[in-house]
Amino acid sequence: MEQDKSERYVKIIIPLEQDEDGYPPAGSERLWALQLEEGRYKVDNIPFFARDLALGDIVSAIPEQGAEEGVLRYQQVLQPSGHSTFRILVQDEDQVPEVCRLLEPLGCGIERSHLPRLIAIDIPPSVSLEAVREALAPGHAQERWEHEESCLGQPATEQGG
Repeated sequence: MEQDKSERYVKIIIPLEQDEDGYPPAGSERLWALQLEEGRYKVDNIPFFARDLALGDIVSAIPEQGAEEGVLRYQQVLQPSGHSTFRILVQDEDQVPEVCRLLEPLGCGIERSHLPRLIAIDIPPSVSLEAVREALAPGHAQERWEHEESCLGQPATEQGG
């Protein structure tokens, strides 16, 4: 019998540093996480703004003072998942489906932001970062989108050098 997972999910607040232009557009990001044990949580959605975090990372967090029950403050990554996180900003919102068609067949996960032109991409360890970069290159060269590599995991298939 499957256990009700909703009781084990929490929101983790990730503080963000804004640059001189006010990016990212918030002082923090809230990510869903699955509680593994007290103080240890598995990130369960793709970060849109937090750097050096990826889907599946095991992180530590503590209760956020003054916040509602189940809201925690991020401390650190305890165990990287090996996943990578890219962000794509398309010039025209109508290009979002094209980006999805390019990356989903490679095995990437995609989440759309509340900002209509922003997409967060999860790249599992089994997916080649170079294949993702190559898929994005034509649109980038044509200035239809920009991408940021915010967290680079260690793919299981990566060769040492």
